[in-house]
Amino acid sequence: MRYQAIVDGTNHELEIEELAANNYRIKIGDRSFDVDLRKTHGSSFLAVVGTRTFDFSISAEGDELVLISRRGINRVTLVDRSRRRLRAGGERVVTGRIELKAMMPGRVVNVLVQPGDEVAADQGIVVVEAMKMENELKTPKAGKVLEIKVSVGQAVEKGEILAVIE
Repeated sequence: MRYQAIVDGTNHELEIEELAANNYRIKIGDRSFDVDLRKTHGSSFLAVVGTRTFDFSISAEGDELVLISRRGINRVTLVDRSRRRLRAGGERVVTGRIELKAMMPGRVVNVLVQPGDEVAADQGIVVVEAMKMENELKTPKAGKVLEIKVSVGQAVEKGEILAVIE
């Protein structure tokens, strides 16, 4: 998945590739890191990068992720580059038919809308549990739910289409 990561007001190009369970390749600009990521408890994680170990916790505040570690607090906003484009004034806008896809293997724990429902931008559509963490997938645009392709309890694979919004 490709993102624009805004970390404490600074933009970075970010690419995350799942290599195996708990293993990711993270590319930030020109630099690439292989990361072993484990959830330790609650919202706390342990990341191993080469011979270095990092422990941190993550919480959400509005559209931002707040990362708390021994080095301090960082605020991060992620923009999914595959579904958004820039308008002339720099404003982000999403157009056309959107397929919400699973970002990693997991299990559907809740479906928040039904086919035919009208939804607002950034409204939760499906909740998927992956890596012992619940992830609410939100629609990047307002529109109508055309299809819900999953049901509660269903296992999903990375890239599997969960819902279609138009």
